[in-house]
Amino acid sequence: PQTRDESMSSSAVNQRHHSPHHATANNSPADDEGIGDDDDYLLFSAEPDGWKSMTSSIKNHVHYGGRRYHRYRDGKYPFPNDMIEQGREYLKHDMIARVTEGRRFHAPIGSHPQKILDLGTGVGVWAIEVADTYPGAQVVAVDLSPIQPDMIPGNVDFLIDDIGDEWVDPISNDFDFIHARDFLPYIADASMILDKAYK
Repeated sequence: PQTRDESMSSSAVNQRHHSPHHATANNSPADDEGIGDDDDYLLFSAEPDGWKSMTSSIKNHVHYGGRRYHRYRDGKYPFPNDMIEQGREYLKHDMIARVTEGRRFHAPIGSHPQKILDLGTGVGVWAIEVADTYPGAQVVAVDLSPIQPDMIPGNVDFLIDDIGDEWVDPISNDFDFIHARDFLPYIADASMILDKAYK
């Protein structure tokens, strides 16, 4: 998977034309040698049980006022991504689950969805639960911040990207279901996101 790095030269960005930011299996731990802050790849390594783990090089963050924030598109999302904030995200997920009596969504998607997109996934708990519920589905989860768990089901891909930008593969693909919650206050043009989701 790749992230756009704002420190890249404009020629490199133009050559990539906003290339995809998806996770790919990386079977060799040596493949991430030499990766630094300016590298443009989010690497995962394959685990024997079909789960994937994120390499640590993408988890570089910035710190302000004693709190930790995402580095990619620094400042676009106003909240920290440290353990305190992640705890709040898990509590928020639990609160929604209790209010909805355990239902992860109310959309009539049937019992065998093939492709599910989670916009603004945060800690990724919703995407992981849905991937476990629908093991035959491919779940793509997008967020600015790489705070998802290290061990994830094999049918989940976490992408570090800005959903406010142009959607490219794999985000631009047709999905059976697109999930988003609690992200509207942080999006400059929410109607544009909704338009993209309905295309």
